[in-house]
Amino acid sequence: MMTGERTRRNCTFSQVVLAIVAIAFQATALLAAPANVDFTGAKSSSAEKLRRVLSEQLGEIESSGLTPARADDAAWYLGSFYRKQGFPTAEVTFQIRGSRLVLIVREGLQTFVQSLSFTGNRTFPDKTLYAYMIGVAPEQLAKARLPYTESEVAAGAGRVRDYYASEGFLDAAVDASGTRIVSGGQQADLVVRIVEGPRFYVGAISFTGTPGFEREALLEALTLKPDAAFAPTILDDIERNLRSFYRAKGHFSAQVAAMADRTQMHGGRVPVTIVCSPGPRFRIGKVEVRGTDRLRPGFMEKRFAPLTGKVYDPARLEERYRQLLRTGLFKSLHVRPIPAAGDTLNLDVEVEEAKAKEIGFEVGYGSYDGFSVGVRAGDRNFRGFGRPLSLSIQYSQRGLQGELLHINPWLMDTTWSLRSSLYSLAREELGYSKLSAGLRFDLKRSLAPKWEAGAYLVVENTDITDLEIDEALVGPTSYLLAAVGLTQTFDHRDDMLNPTRGWVFTTSADLDALNGQLAFARLAVRYSWYRSFGKTLLGIGARAGWIIPTGGENSVPIDLRYFNGGSTTVRSYADRELGPKDLSDNPLGGELNTVVNIEWDFPIAGAFGGAVFADAGSLTRDASFSGNDLRYALGLGLRYQLPIGPIRIDYGYNPSPKPGDEPGAFHLSFGFAF
Repeated sequence: MMTGERTRRNCTFSQVVLAIVAIAFQATALLAAPANVDFTGAKSSSAEKLRRVLSEQLGEIESSGLTPARADDAAWYLGSFYRKQGFPTAEVTFQIRGSRLVLIVREGLQTFVQSLSFTGNRTFPDKTLYAYMIGVAPEQLAKARLPYTESEVAAGAGRVRDYYASEGFLDAAVDASGTRIVSGGQQADLVVRIVEGPRFYVGAISFTGTPGFEREALLEALTLKPDAAFAPTILDDIERNLRSFYRAKGHFSAQVAAMADRTQMHGGRVPVTIVCSPGPRFRIGKVEVRGTDRLRPGFMEKRFAPLTGKVYDPARLEERYRQLLRTGLFKSLHVRPIPAAGDTLNLDVEVEEAKAKEIGFEVGYGSYDGFSVGVRAGDRNFRGFGRPLSLSIQYSQRGLQGELLHINPWLMDTTWSLRSSLYSLAREELGYSKLSAGLRFDLKRSLAPKWEAGAYLVVENTDITDLEIDEALVGPTSYLLAAVGLTQTFDHRDDMLNPTRGWVFTTSADLDALNGQLAFARLAVRYSWYRSFGKTLLGIGARAGWIIPTGGENSVPIDLRYFNGGSTTVRSYADRELGPKDLSDNPLGGELNTVVNIEWDFPIAGAFGGAVFADAGSLTRDASFSGNDLRYALGLGLRYQLPIGPIRIDYGYNPSPKPGDEPGAFHLSFGFAF
């Protein structure tokens, strides 16, 4: 069974006010209720704190009346609280004086754990057992001031016993009754006596019944480590793993029973017998859908159509299920395979549709674009077809741009996806202005779970105006671009927005025509790698782009060239400041671009983190490259982590500036640098 929940929260001003009023009312009730209780003998905690501890019990008294039973319940709960705070002899009694409850506390002495020692543990060191017994390391015990409570000591002994059992010591005994109370009752020396007993391992494994597969394949499916400990849960693990193996092969009703007899062990190894009954291989039959409202009839059936009639494969079914969840069309989605006649599995699909229409606003700031505001309106279920359509408009200090975007994840009900975009923009860049409008189509398909390939087509009309650069250096200033290209991506990151491990590798290649004539080819490659070490993250990235013109120098329009410098490239340079410039210091762009980044991120406090980084890169007007073209950055950064990526403030220092270069640059940006 697969179940997913997707909930959207839209809070209006009135809802917020009502929530605040409700919270205030509850707080007032809680503050009013404890006015009918008095505490005597309480020395270690204030009356306000004890009222908070008993808020539930006192609330019950306030709403239902004061009775001996409710008073006794409050006294018992308060005594339990004291014992958890390290007062092992604490007693709490009560008196009812008219409408008031009086809780009489006899605290006694507060006891803290002073030491912990183990005897009889030959296999595991004290430091390992400390973690299970009290949850702190030996060197931290003195500072921790752990309250001594008999119940927690007993629970710790149980955790140590369970740990031994998980490592194959099924008969291990753990006794913490040797605890000594010293220093007049204020300190406890915990003494834990351990009798390990024999250690058991999984021995010879035999398969009976009708296994249906080679022994090697079945053993691999068990995922047992060499010399696996014979733990209390080992037989359940074996059954679960082998049933999953059979189900992955289509045997939905497979039965597996694992048995072991410790009396037959030899040298501490317990033989295991596994009785297998795979049953028939099931195929997917009908898809029965409930709960659709705005989606057109047949939409859900078509999504599962590629599985219909095929051998049941839980991995493929899970992939299709998660793909549907990612669309945002559903508030909840449940898919249940249900056996039908013969060897058929029908899919029972129950859905609750999410709100399809949405509008959003954004405000931002970037070192190059300056302040920006944007609005986006969309419909995830345009005309009931389950395909999203959205319109976005964004204004920044650099200009205005808009996009009408339609996404079809299932082009003609196939596994191909089509992204169609109609866009227009007017921007002021360094040295020129740009006005363009165009169409872009991206056709993609997943070739493997982590591998996607596709093709794209771009048609764009552009005018370059307001030149502050010699027109001879700018290239064509009015042109119709037609570009067709191929792209592929291997993405093994654990998260696209906030990766903590994995890597991504992308390549693209396209041919570009200007005004009907082939003008240039473009190649680009990117590789990024991420790895966490504790709470820190190391990232390494490399990118390169190469434009190959068919004409001479300056035949590629300036707005289609590569630029370098900025928050995502070499951070000791401001945006576009690395590379060739004209006599007025306007960037000209280039045809060969390289960037290498290394960054180590580490936590500071809460959502704040820091970073140290090193960048290197180059930008040249032609395809030639030498080490002298490289520019460098060494820097520090501050991060504020959001669910959709970090806000970044970076300063990159230039360790080897060239004539005219600045010593460094500040950057404010959003998202990962590479």
